Amino acid sequence: MGMEQWLDKYPPQDKDKRKPETKAVPVSRKKLVKMPAERSLDLHGLTADEACSEVEAFLRESKRRGLKKVLIIHGKGYHSSGEPVLKKEVFRLLERNSLAGEFGAADRKEGGSGAVWVLLK
Repeated sequence: MGMEQWLDKYPPQDKDKRKPETKAVPVSRKKLVKMPAERSLDLHGLTADEACSEVEAFLRESKRRGLKKVLIIHGKGYHSSGEPVLKKEVFRLLERNSLAGEFGAADRKEGGSGAVWVLLK
């Protein structure tokens, strides 16, 4: 193969015309905790088993979308007979779920003790 044929097959590229690579700037934990949730899930009216399935699917889908912080609304348990059920189940699930990082009670305006924010790993 001659030089002309080789250049036709593998033309030179102008490195200056390439788009510069952008690197993702990591967001600090402090900023993530303060930022509003990017997506939420409301579990009102679900059984504990239904809620756990929904939360797991919600976390997978949120991670797939590249989200950093989500909100899970489990309610305060006013309509439960006895102790609130969903809050305990959600917290148990988050403690063992590999996609869930840090989590905590939501701000009052986001549901307070009836919701939990989650930072995704």
